[in-house]
This record gives sequence, structure tokens and C-alpha cells, in this order.
Amino acid sequence: MWRRNGDAAILSCEWYRSVRWSEQGLELDLFLLQCCAALAPADLYISRILERFELSNYLSFNLERPSEYEPALVQEMLTLIIQILRERRFCGLTSSECLQRELVYRLSIGDATHSQLVKSLPRDLSKIDKFQEVLDKIAIYSNPSGMNQGMYKLRLPYWKELDLYHPRWNSRDVQVAEERYMRFCNASALTTQLPGWSKIYPPLGRIAEVATCRTVLQIVRAVVSYAVFSDASNASRAPDGVLLRALHLLSLALDICHAQRESGEHSCYNGDVIPILALACEEISVGKFGDQSLLSLLVLLMRKHKKENYFVGAGMLNLLSLVESVLKKFAELQPECMKKLQDLAPDVVNQLSRSFPSGDMNSFRSFSDSDKHKAKARERQAAMLEKMRVQQSKFLASIDSTTDVAADDSKHGKDLCDSDGRPRSEEATPVICSLCRDPNSRSPVSHLVLLQKSRLLSCTNRGPPSWEQTRRPGKEPTSCAKQVPNISSERSNLSRSSEITSSSWLMQLIQNKVNEFALEGQPKEVEAFLEYIKEKFPSMKNIQPSCASSTVKKKTSSSFEMLEEHMYSLIWEEMDANSRNWDLLKNDRKLSALGDNGSAESLLLGRYISALSRECSPSASTNSRKAQLESSMLLPTYKGFGPSDCDGIYLSSCGHAVHQGCLDRYLSSLRERYTRQIVFEGGHIVDPDQGEFLCPVCRGLANSVLPALPAETKRSTPSLSTGPSDAVSLSTLRFQEALFLLQSAADVAGSREILQSLPLQQFGQMRVNLDYVVRVLCEMYFPDKDKISESGRLSHSLILFDTLKYSLISTEIAARSGNTSLAPNYSLGALYKELKSTNCFIFALLLSIVQSTRTKDSLTVLLRLRGIQLFVKSICSDISADECPDSPIVGGNMQDILEFSETALQYPDIQFWKRSSDPVLAHDAFSSLMWVLYCLPCQFFSCEKSFLCLVHLFYVVTITQIVITYSRKRQSSLSMSGCSDSLVTDIYRIIEENGVAYIYFDSNHIETHDVKDAIRSLSFPYLRRCALLWKLVRSSVSVPFSGGSNILDGLPYSMGETMECGGNIPVEFNEIGKLEKLFKIPPLDDVISDEIVRFVVPRWLRHFSKQFEARTLNGVMYSTPAVPFKLMLLPHLYQDLLQRYIKQHCPDCGVVLEEPALCLLCGRLCSPNWKPCCRESGCQTHAMACGAGTGVFLLIKKTTVLLQRSARQASWPSPYLDAFGEEDSGMNRGKPLYLNEERYAALTHMVASHGLDRSPKVLHQTNIGNFLML
Repeated sequence: MWRRNGDAAILSCEWYRSVRWSEQGLELDLFLLQCCAALAPADLYISRILERFELSNYLSFNLERPSEYEPALVQEMLTLIIQILRERRFCGLTSSECLQRELVYRLSIGDATHSQLVKSLPRDLSKIDKFQEVLDKIAIYSNPSGMNQGMYKLRLPYWKELDLYHPRWNSRDVQVAEERYMRFCNASALTTQLPGWSKIYPPLGRIAEVATCRTVLQIVRAVVSYAVFSDASNASRAPDGVLLRALHLLSLALDICHAQRESGEHSCYNGDVIPILALACEEISVGKFGDQSLLSLLVLLMRKHKKENYFVGAGMLNLLSLVESVLKKFAELQPECMKKLQDLAPDVVNQLSRSFPSGDMNSFRSFSDSDKHKAKARERQAAMLEKMRVQQSKFLASIDSTTDVAADDSKHGKDLCDSDGRPRSEEATPVICSLCRDPNSRSPVSHLVLLQKSRLLSCTNRGPPSWEQTRRPGKEPTSCAKQVPNISSERSNLSRSSEITSSSWLMQLIQNKVNEFALEGQPKEVEAFLEYIKEKFPSMKNIQPSCASSTVKKKTSSSFEMLEEHMYSLIWEEMDANSRNWDLLKNDRKLSALGDNGSAESLLLGRYISALSRECSPSASTNSRKAQLESSMLLPTYKGFGPSDCDGIYLSSCGHAVHQGCLDRYLSSLRERYTRQIVFEGGHIVDPDQGEFLCPVCRGLANSVLPALPAETKRSTPSLSTGPSDAVSLSTLRFQEALFLLQSAADVAGSREILQSLPLQQFGQMRVNLDYVVRVLCEMYFPDKDKISESGRLSHSLILFDTLKYSLISTEIAARSGNTSLAPNYSLGALYKELKSTNCFIFALLLSIVQSTRTKDSLTVLLRLRGIQLFVKSICSDISADECPDSPIVGGNMQDILEFSETALQYPDIQFWKRSSDPVLAHDAFSSLMWVLYCLPCQFFSCEKSFLCLVHLFYVVTITQIVITYSRKRQSSLSMSGCSDSLVTDIYRIIEENGVAYIYFDSNHIETHDVKDAIRSLSFPYLRRCALLWKLVRSSVSVPFSGGSNILDGLPYSMGETMECGGNIPVEFNEIGKLEKLFKIPPLDDVISDEIVRFVVPRWLRHFSKQFEARTLNGVMYSTPAVPFKLMLLPHLYQDLLQRYIKQHCPDCGVVLEEPALCLLCGRLCSPNWKPCCRESGCQTHAMACGAGTGVFLLIKKTTVLLQRSARQASWPSPYLDAFGEEDSGMNRGKPLYLNEERYAALTHMVASHGLDRSPKVLHQTNIGNFLML
């Protein structure tokens, strides 16, 4: 009756049907209507309902619709009649049956939590004792995971109990239920879930007469006639919704007739005649359409649907089968109807007789007529699909294959690997622009990437904070970049007391170096060198060399690539000679990188300065030096190469690509809309002023692009070991070979043959544009220092390689645990899976770009040649190459000229060279390995022999650092080490003699009491990162959405063979044994007993101690095993956390926090609400200081998590759930909450994998600014 009053009463109707008021309103009203139906004459009762709905004229057979609202009223009236006939809430069902019915009703709409189910029930049903028993019977419980709570899902068999005429249905919910029924049951609920008659209390048994009375027959007959005779040009008075409910009512009436026949009950009608059966054949005049009966109208309706091919497929709305089913029921129940149908539709009767040859028509109901029709429907559907497949195949064969790729580039492509694991050609899967979608475009494309500042390494080394120890306010935790050595060469501390350098010494140094370079350099180079000196040091504008430069033309290489190939061959030749002639132990000969060849060093640095003068932009040169050379200068402090406010930059990509021109237009449009404050998609997530945008395909966040390499420049899969024969036993340590390799490389790099054959200019420009990604990286590495990017002294390959290095380290850390458990996962399969599932292709592409760019300009080549010299001096000669001599008048080199030319800041080339000259023990071994590989000729990257030698060398570096750390943490002495005469005892002895370096090494994760177990455990991350690097080097997957092999390509052992290692030892040591075997590392006892190792390592220690004593080191070198990254260790019961932090005061202003937010990275208590008095405690400010922009905060009062990424905020579900796996946001229900490990692990893994800005679920809830919390 609410529909009777129009749309104004819709809200009242929804309120009337809500569960809160249905007990006091709807259900009782419906029960009263049932009582009336049992007492009143059936025809009079239905006629009164017609009058109340003002539908008395509906039986007039006038095809013209009087009102547009009439179909809705008729549909509601028919629904009400069916509900009166079927409802058993108070007259037929037990409490458990009512509860089951209500639960099926609620779960058919959607999966629900325990509290949602309780709230959806009437109060009396929600309190019965059998609630959980009934719920477990009809529903399956899904454990909480990720952002999902613990949910109940309806079991498949109980979908058959779906009641489409539940009193509380609304149009939205019933549509959802029908769609879900279709998905789970592959059938339409409207044609399969027909209303049926069920047992009712005897006093209300006369309700059955309402369904079979004459007036109901008239209503159904009118609806069917309107459906049959309505003209398509006019609106029908019986649309499908009305017709369907009329057929449902008719089916229910026939079901009642069948039930009465089965039970033997007698109707109150005269002669026991049921009106709806007796009058089914009665003909009445239907105007111009003649005399028609209900049966004849149903037959016409059936033929109409057959003629119009109304059938639309299996499982869809199939009124044809429903009409046929009704006709067969009439034939079964009434002989007169059988005779009538033999005249009107003999095919229906023939089907019925064939189905029941025995004549037992009562078995009709046991036969599933709908199943037969569904079988036919499936056959037709299969034929249609087959026809579509044929047409589709013809279409695909007629178009170019690139069109197929353009249509599917947003999905995972086919696996690019053959059966043997080798990659297939990538030409078959070209990358197209995601904006213009032009597969024929010749413009170069670039992949969308996201560059993020990260402090993951620092957090892992520091270990997770405990909830029981609130961090006090003060200095924010520093990054790992701050904690690695801050060793500056004494060149930056020339005057140890005042750090002041005299200008007279510098002028004399410049004059000396000009004279030296004039003897070796070409005239053009000398001229460029003098221009640089005059520009940077105006007081020396009249400087001239004391002798004329050489005019003899030297032979130069045609390209840098050919020069590197020549160097590669010379190094192997030199290495063969060194290995035959050198004997460190017998001759006690000290390896020397350059010996006394100072002129070669001057030539190298002189050519670097001249190349810098040629390539430096005029604007940068003009602004670089405005002040005159004063009598004294203060050099900037060396802080190492890398970002100043984080550990490193992490690179990720969604895999989609764009043209640079298309992206520029896209970003210009976004900025214009952003400036004009016009709403655009993703406007609440991105800041176009910061270069942020959403991928046009997957809507992932991006802030830069990385160009795809042209086909002719793509890195091919290199061959295996080159160079000398590799017949070394698996048990032999290659430490001495690595020393020879580095010594040979330094000798070749400093030889006049190489330096004089270096091309004066660049040959062959790169065909990729790196300006966009390098500009973004410069802003992250050197914020507010535009002079660095404009100076020309920043090598693109240098900053890209450093990004790749940290990204690999971060990927290794993220692979240590899964996204469903906090337990560690040490397997190599998980390591490679993490690489493949995240950024394998973009890492491979970045490595290819680095390989291609580091030989494209003279500055980068000279930078690398100088770098390898400094590395070798530090490793082989145990001195810092640029150590200050006792007298500044005599000493100095050209590197000082570069340093003093810019005293305001240190440029990346100087930072890199200082990093190279630091003691080898002062830095992470894997980082040193990668930088050495960067400086060596590119052919060494793919050479297995050289790679294994360097892995062994820096493995010894790792062992040395671990032994020192172990000694400090365990406070053990030489007598307590438990080791015989070996490297361990040597290190202990040196530490006892000079313990100043003792305090520099630390670890927060040493648990074992055995030094050898500690060495293997703490060296595990180094070996894992080496495996990851080698996997990447051997991969040629440089296109997105491609598969790859899970085998360490190029190494002699596959994953299957390494499974034999240590089957009975713990998992961690089992995986360590696999990596040791893969890299041919001999047993640990052999390593620490190696005589060459014991000869070299003490020199490293003395070198480090000397440097440590000479200057103050700020920070600690951490040794950390392969422990997973963890957020704060939270208590199991949320009440413990609440009691500790709910009354905590703000660390800045001392006021009790209104909305305390606990940082899960460091344990500090912050606030999401910004206040000027305590701005340092704001979530965004703290996230910048603690996590380089990334913050994870637990909101104490809400139990939810606030995810902070720079200015972006997003809400993450609570890690605390109740006993049913359900959240209690705001603690409104007051249930005990327990820490859910799986959900907390998902959050932890997302943070560890840098997924806050890449998760669609997080981005969907992201907003810029703190208004999200207000």
C-alpha cells in the first residue's frame, strides 16, 4: 500500500520494511492480513485488495494504460498476495527455521561479518541459543586476510532456499540477490526459485482458497491477455515484471492444488471443484480478439515468445519454459485442461505423455522440467559460442599481430621463455603508447615509473620497536645513509685544526698541474683545461703553462665501446701475467695500483677537467664561481654519495608505456585543470606540480618515465665465462684472483696507452631521452641544489646505477617474508618470485640503460677509470688514494682543483671518488661490489669468472665485518673465540691491540653463540643480493608482462640440484648452503684459513683504524642477518595497547592527545591533527623525518591504521579483530580485540615492498592533506 501513495512515501516504505521496525509493523500487519484471508470469503478478500490499490478497472481488458504508475501498483499487489499466501513467520516455522530463512536472505545479498548478520536479524532471532549452529550449517567462514575481515559466505546448496518474496526485500537488494544467484547457480532465480506452498497452522488453512479463487484467476487472465495482445508501439499494461509475478502466483495456486490432491483435503467449494482449475477453460470475450480462456491465452503467450525468439540463453530470464511448465501442470491436474490443450497445443501434451509413458501423471513434479530446458539452452548456447569463435578466429587472422598486442597490453602477456628457460625474441610483443594506442607509431615510448624515497634498510637494521617502550621525543631516527661511514679524505681536512687551506698552496698546486698536463695533453685539451682554471679561479686568469703542449697526434679509438673492449682484453692479459709473476706470501710484495705513475693520474684528471669544461653549459659556468679566490677557503663536509635524507631511491613500474609527447600533453591538461580547480580523475591523489599522475590504464601512481631502448641497442643475453680458462676447483677460494683482476684493471685504466687513445669527443649519441627521470632523481638526491644538475658534473649512469643498487637491496629485504605471515621465508624461489612479481622488467631495462649510457660520453668513462683506480688503492694497497701528505706545499693532485673550484657544495663526481677511496671495511660489501662492477668495463658484468671472483673478494670483506661485530656484541676475547689459528683469531688479536675501530661495527640481531654460525647467518643477505644481481644480469626480460626462468642462468647448478644441500639442517642454513654452492664458495673453515686472506685482511684493518683515528666517524656500520622487515611488535590484546597510550601526553606541548597516533616504524606517539604548538608531532612531519615520507600510524582510539606517503593519506583496516575476525572501528561494540597476524603481515609486506603508492585498494582511499582524518 505504500506504493499507492507515490514516491513521497518511498522513505517511509523503506523505514517500514527495515529490520528494526518490521517486528512491530510489517510482520504483524502481514499476519493480520493472513488472519483476515482465513476468515473472509476469498473472492471478496481479493476484490477488496483490488479496490485498495484502485485497480478495479484493471480487469476491463482495455489495452490502453491509464497511468504510468499502474504497472508498479499491479506488481506490488501481486507481490502482496503471494506474501500473504507464503509467509510463515508466525504460522508454520520454528525459531530455528525462521533464523535459517533470515540468514539465507541476508547472505544472498552479500557476504557478511558476524556482527552484520546479528544486526540484520530481528531481535528475538538474534538471541536464540542455536544461532551459531544454524549459521555454521548454512554458511562457510573465510578467515580475515589483507583488507578483508572474517566473512560468512552462503553454502551452495542453500541457494535453493532463496525466497524472492521475503517481506523485507527492496528493489536494490533483490536485484543484487538475483545477480549473485546467477553467478553461483548459473541459472535465473526468477524462473527457478518459484514460490511454493508449505505447511501452515490448521486455523489458517483457508488461506489456500485465496490463491485458487475466481478473482485471482481473473487477475492472472487479465495480465496474460495484456501481455499477449499489447501493441509494441504502446506501453503494455503487463510488462515483464508484472507478467512474471502473475505467473508466479498462478504457479503457486497450482502448487496448492497439487498439495490438496496429495493430502486428500476437500475444498469448501461445491462439489469439491477448485475454481482456478474449473474455470481455466472458461472463455470470455476479449474485445476484437474474440473469446479466450486462460489456457488459450497461455498458449498464445508461449507461441509469441517462440515466434519472437524470446529465449536469450541458458540461465537467463526464460519465460517460455515457465509458461510451458504452467501448462503442463494444468494438464496434469485437470482432465478437461488436458483435452483443451490437445486442441490448442498438442506438442505440449505430447511432451508430457512421452515424459510419463506409464500414465502416472502424479510423478510429474518429480521430473525436473527446468533441467531439461536448461540442457537444451546449454546446447544452443554452445552452438552460438562456437559460431562466435569461428568468426573471431577469422577476424584475428585478418588483422596485424601488433593490433592484438595493442588490445591486450594492459594484461599479462604470454610467457616469453621457451621450454629450456631461455627468453624468446621480444620483437613479437612491441610496446605501444597507453594514451594514443597507435600501434604503427614510430615515436619512442617510455615506461611509467614511480620513484620513492625509502628508509627500508635503516628500519630493518634498527629492528622493530616494542609497544612497551615509547620513544621519547628528540632527534628523529637517521637513515642508513647517515649511518654508513662518514669518512672524508684528509683532503677535506687539510688543516686539521681549522680546516683552512691557504690560497698560496692552491695556486702553486694549480700551476704544477697545468705544467704536468701540458706535457701529456693535446693542445685542445690543454686549452679547455686553462679555460676551466681561469673561469673557476679568476685571480689566476693569466696562468700559462711553463712549456708548450705536445703537438704529436696520438692514436685514438673510434668509440668508447671499442676502447672498453680493448681494455677488457688487456686486463685479462695483465691478469695472466700478474698471476704468474706475483707471489704475495713469498716476496711480501705489496700490490700497488699506480706505483709512482703520478703523471698518468694527472693526465686522467686533466682530461676529465677539460672534458668538463667542454660539456659544461654556459649558464652554469657563469653562475658557478662569482666570488674571487680568497686567502683561505672552507671545504664542505663529505657525506658520501647518495640521497641526503634517506637510504636510497626505490624504482617501481606498472609496466605501461607512453609517448613522451602524449605524456606532455596529458600532464599539461592535468596542470591546467589543477590550476583552475577543475575536478579530474585522481585529483584527490596526485599533485601535478610535483610531476605526479595516474597511469591511464591501471590508474597506478607514477612520477616519471624510463625510456625503452631501441631494438638495436637492447642488451642481449651475454655468453658465459670469457677470458682465461676456468678450471678452478669448486673448493678453491678465488680471493687472490680477484686481487689480480682489480690490480690489472687499475694498471690498464692508468696506462698512457688507454688514456691517450681516449676519444676527445663523444661518438654516437644515445637515442633515449633520460632528462625526465634524471631531473626527478636530482630533485630527490640533491634537493634545493639546482647547480649540481646544471653543472654537467652529474653522470646519468651514476645516479641511475645507484637507484638500481638500492632497489635490488630493497627487493631482497621485501622477499624475506610473505604477505600472509610474519614468519621469515628464506627460499630462493621466494626471492626470485618477488623480483618477477614486482619490477623484474624495469630493473632489467634500467640496467640496460646504465650499460648503454656509461660508455657514451668521455666524462662518465673518465669518472669510472678514476673510480677503479681509487677502489684498487683502497683494496689492494691499503691506503686512501687521496690521503694528505705531511706538507701541503709538495703534495696535492688535480682532484683538489675540482674540489676547490666549488667550495659551496660537493659534486657527485667528488662524492663518488671519495666513496671509492674509503677503506673497504667502511661500507656495505654488496654496494662496493656493484660500484666496482660499474667502474670495470661493461663486459665484466656478464662474465661469470670475474663475477665469482669479485663475489669471493667481498665475501671476505663481509666476514671481516661480521667477526668484528660479533666480538663487540658478545664481549668475547681471543681466548673465548673458540677458534683455532685462523682469520678469526687474527682479527681478535688486532682488535685487542687497537680497539678504536671496535665501536664502529654493530648489530641488533646476533642470537647465536657460535662465531661460525654468526658468519654464515650475517653473510646471508650479501649472498642473496648477489644472487639477485646475477639473476638480473643474466635476464633479457626488458619488456613488461613477460615471464622468466627461476634458474640462476649461467651458473653451473640449477635450483633442483641445490636442493641436495643440507637436508637435515635448519631452513636458513640450508638456503645459505645452496647459495654457497651456487657461487662456488668453499667451506667456511677453508676461507678463514686461507693464507692470502689472512695476509690481506690485517692490512684492511690497519687501514681502517688509521682512517678512524684520523677523523671522527658519525654513525655505525650494521651487520644484519636476513631477518624480515617488521613493524612495531604489538601486543596480542588491544586492551593492553589502549591502556598504555590512551592517556599519553604530547611530547611537545604536554597536553593529552585527542587522537593519539602511534608510529609503527619507530614507536613515537604523534597526532594526525596539525597544531602550530606541536608541529613536530604531526603525522606528515614525522613521516618525512622517520620514513622519508612514508608513515604507518595506528590510531589508538579508532583502531585503524593511517598510511602516510608525503602529503597523501589513506586509511587501512585495523590489524585488531574480534573473535569472529571482524573490525570494531572506534570500539563502538566494545568486543575484545586480538591482533590478526595475517592482516598485520599483509600491511607489513606492503610497506616493505614500497606498495603504499602502488596498491589499488590504498589509492582508492587516498586523499591529499589531513582532511581525511577530520
